[in-house]
Amino acid sequence: MCRIISYNIHSGLGRDKLQNYHRIGQFLAESGADIVLLQEMDTRPSERAIERDIEDICAKNVYNLVSAPALHEPSGWYGNAILSRFNVIEQETFDVSQQGRQPRNVQVVVLQTDKGPLTVVNTHKGLKRLERRSQFALLHDYLEQRMQAHPMPLVLAGDFNEWQFFSRAFTSLNKLLNQHKVGATFPSQFPIFSLDRVWVSDDITVSECKKLTSKKASVFSDHLPVQLDIRLPEANTPFISD
Repeated sequence: MCRIISYNIHSGLGRDKLQNYHRIGQFLAESGADIVLLQEMDTRPSERAIERDIEDICAKNVYNLVSAPALHEPSGWYGNAILSRFNVIEQETFDVSQQGRQPRNVQVVVLQTDKGPLTVVNTHKGLKRLERRSQFALLHDYLEQRMQAHPMPLVLAGDFNEWQFFSRAFTSLNKLLNQHKVGATFPSQFPIFSLDRVWVSDDITVSECKKLTSKKASVFSDHLPVQLDIRLPEANTPFISD
């Protein structure tokens, strides 16, 4: 069994107005997550040390962090990150930013699990409808090519910012991967919108997929985290990089 959590952590700022990566890191470690896909990781505030932020979100040495900054500033970076108990085989970040909008990217990490390699795809999409449509198309094309070149178990998750209730935005992705719906995740105190979503490839068995609704989860960020428990196939092909 492998446990994955996707979590927009809102720069570590909770609904109680406290910025605290330490409590989020401890929450993730206590949840038993093996892999965590983070959106809105922010190390830019100059009053904090980047090294301390990373140590806190990693629960000291429970996880290793792989960063995928969308924004760089002299004092730090902002964007996506993946925490993992597994070793990293390969990592890649590709840009899906649209002109005139906040920079966005897709983070791709291949991890060496005890069942073999697993590709984890982490992303945070834009706020405007047309912006998202372009980003979804770029993501679909990338994943389609990657899955043909490197057939292996794959998990896609993140904050897709698709707030429309009857959206057709995921039609192409749903033909490529299996979406497991968890319902509304935003805002965390009274969820209305299904912003946080997860997909898996056909060779993955999902034991459970749910949003976490504990008191801590409802306070630590404006999004609820999504938890995915999966089983990987026994015969998993070794990964060969291009």
